[in-house]
Amino acid sequence: MKLIDNIQIELDEREILRLLSSSKGNRKRQKKVSNILLEQIRETTIESLEIIQPMGIYDVFESASLKPAFLFKKSEKTVLAVCTIGKALEIRGSQFISRGELSKGVIIDAIASHAAEKTAECVNRIILENLKDEIAEKLVTSRFSPGYCQWELDKGQEMIFNLVSTEKIGVSLSDSKMMHPIKSVSFAINIGEEIDQELGERGCETCDMVNCAYRRVKDN
Repeated sequence: MKLIDNIQIELDEREILRLLSSSKGNRKRQKKVSNILLEQIRETTIESLEIIQPMGIYDVFESASLKPAFLFKKSEKTVLAVCTIGKALEIRGSQFISRGELSKGVIIDAIASHAAEKTAECVNRIILENLKDEIAEKLVTSRFSPGYCQWELDKGQEMIFNLVSTEKIGVSLSDSKMMHPIKSVSFAINIGEEIDQELGERGCETCDMVNCAYRRVKDN
């Protein structure tokens, strides 16, 4: 089991704006964004980066021991990982919303979602760097998560949380298989000689949720 902490992430203002647009059911970026909104985003981003705690934990398993078999059958080893930005930003966003400051709360939620995804990207890179000697002659998939790639959310989450010591980074799983803190990401990476390297992206390409804020493929 390997703990990853002291992670430094950078946030993209354009991605935060995209997430804000997606939350309104509109995936098309606004042509003109008010200076007031941009200033709010910039100020809130600075504040948010001061209180988040990006971290992750992972372990490597024999793929044959994992289910569902169709996701892991061509793989030799599989990394299972969970990462989070902690609960402080989630709490702050809820406080603003409870005070009726909805705009601030929504901006914080978009920033937190982006920060969680950036943390997952960073943890993914660190894992591959840590394993570079072991995977030098192997193929590696894009990361993929329960709920995608026909991986049932409840069963996938349960398997990962049974195998990975997520309590070390303060992440737990509810009876409904939701992660707490909410801005956390669980994922797998397959390693082998005959694997589908685009597994994660292909899941997005075939998904019916065209307005998903976390879609990894570009719009046409």
